[in-house]
Amino acid sequence: MTTAEAPPVGQPLPPKLLDLPRIAAATRELLGALGQDHKTEVMEHTPERVAQLYAEVINPAAIDIEIPWRLFPNEGYDDLILVTDAHYVSMCEHHLAPAFGVAHFGYVPGEWLTGYSKVKKALNYLARQPALNERLLTEALDVLETVIEPKGVALQLRSVHCCLAMKANAPAQEVVTVQGFRGVLRDDPYRAEFSAATWARPPSFAG
Repeated sequence: MTTAEAPPVGQPLPPKLLDLPRIAAATRELLGALGQDHKTEVMEHTPERVAQLYAEVINPAAIDIEIPWRLFPNEGYDDLILVTDAHYVSMCEHHLAPAFGVAHFGYVPGEWLTGYSKVKKALNYLARQPALNERLLTEALDVLETVIEPKGVALQLRSVHCCLAMKANAPAQEVVTVQGFRGVLRDDPYRAEFSAATWARPPSFAG
């Protein structure tokens, strides 16, 4: 049984800077360009509301991802740990439209176990900025590998995108899925176990 304590982990997630007046001014200019400048309520109050919303969505200052990451000594567990149905919100970098996602995360621990809430907070921090699904997946896997140092890790992201649903010719909610496997999770039996558990779960994007 190990009695080691988890070492401090360097900050893997950089701080984000924001300028609320600049966001509001840009929104006011956008609304004018969209022909909305005759609407007093829209032009006077909407820019500040948009600035506050985008600051919360893209720069969630309330999310605490400071060191040390919560790690626990692994006392001999060597099988797959699976956390499903972690909801997150991301922003499509092509249209600045939100996407609503569900993540499934699995890892085979090495020396350390991790606190599950930190995984979800880290995913939300990374997701809440303009990104592509593929880059978000890679960045999240990089952070998880760096911090937890597992024998293997897997992540599946399933999301619906407003930039698709809002278009007149595409009102349906197409589900976009990306997934990645590293270490021992690349191979069976772990990969098969992870896939069976995650693909068997129909995504629910409310919550």
